[in-house]
Amino acid sequence: MPLPPRPFTLVCVHCSWKKTVLPHSELASFGQAAFILCPECHTPSLEGRQANRHEILRTRLEQFLSLND
Repeated sequence: MPLPPRPFTLVCVHCSWKKTVLPHSELASFGQAAFILCPECHTPSLEGRQANRHEILRTRLEQFLSLND
């Protein structure tokens, strides 16, 4: 049984912009996180890392609240 990929956070080294991605499958993670340049400062300085509990909870809460709009 395949395991879904772990949540990850993209962080811009230059301006500290962050986005946490909670992929449901490997295919979904490529579409959501297809960032080459930072959307804020437009530099190619993005680094990926495993998301921590706080980032995962915050992202899930944001997704839940956006469903109720």
